Amino acid sequence: MYQARDPHYGISGSYRIVRCANCSLVFLNPMYSDGELTALYPSDYYAYQDEVRGSLWKQRAKKLLGYWQGTREPSFSRPGTFLDIGCGSGAFVERMRDAGWRAQGVEVNEAAARTAQSRDLEVFCGLLQDAQFPSESFDYVRASHSLEHSTCPHETLDEIHRILKPEGTLLIAIPNIDSLSAKIFRQYWFHLCPPVHAFSYSVQTIRRMLELHGFRVRRVVFNSQYEGILGSAQIWLNRKNGNKSSEGLVFNARPLRIVCGWLERLCDVMRMGDVIEVTAAKANAPESVSRIRGLSETRNKRCSIPANQSGLPSSDSWLVAYQTFARYANLCLQSAYKWTGNSFPS
Repeated sequence: MYQARDPHYGISGSYRIVRCANCSLVFLNPMYSDGELTALYPSDYYAYQDEVRGSLWKQRAKKLLGYWQGTREPSFSRPGTFLDIGCGSGAFVERMRDAGWRAQGVEVNEAAARTAQSRDLEVFCGLLQDAQFPSESFDYVRASHSLEHSTCPHETLDEIHRILKPEGTLLIAIPNIDSLSAKIFRQYWFHLCPPVHAFSYSVQTIRRMLELHGFRVRRVVFNSQYEGILGSAQIWLNRKNGNKSSEGLVFNARPLRIVCGWLERLCDVMRMGDVIEVTAAKANAPESVSRIRGLSETRNKRCSIPANQSGLPSSDSWLVAYQTFARYANLCLQSAYKWTGNSFPS
């Protein structure tokens, strides 16, 4: 597909992003091991920091202006057992514990795990597979912006299936490689994040992978925020000066954040947003990783996504809407670039 650099944390190097010709999954090639990838994370990685919540009036103002309001969690009739994979410093684990859940977390970063443990939270430092939780021990497992970081998603999903109770709930929040912003900005897309994002998923590929591992998809929600458009624009503007994605006039302009937030909401309505949240239930026994790796020619055909199971609109009317919105988004971004004295990417 393309070569890309890390635009967020200053990790050196250029990384090759490829797409599987058979199943359309997008990933780094060559692939890192989990240990190698963990070592690349900077100490200021956002998920490792303590959560800072603004004042009540600020939260209300952001909601009124259309700012992103957080992950849309599934609802439950009563608390149970909960696991947060990639929990960082444990903010969500603490929130679930305070809501009455038996809440635990898994985090690969030692400093972040220690921060969580210092608040008396049950957080295991290491990989999910190393935690060795008992089988069928969780009612709800959450992987919010963590699965794309895993270099072994098949093994991870197998382990989640094992530790979930029958009909237990899994939430996966991931960037959407088939979003409008990803198609426009390509290697400058904000959520591409090489090398820390080892895999990039679409509705089709994550649905198929979940089905292979014994999950039944209940709901797919598009829930994006302004960074997908505005951050991508800033990365493109910074492509020659070496600045990080958070450094620049465009990304830090509050009015543009509001405008791009609403543009992202429109993308979400059209199912072309930058972030997807998939809720699934544990169903059948998963196919083993060895069988998946040893797919025959017949199984290879089966790995392809059937035409009408993508969850994406395919009618002519949606295509017209897509083209109209793309033109509108381009005009908005061209205006922003003109304001900063730059030209729009061709």
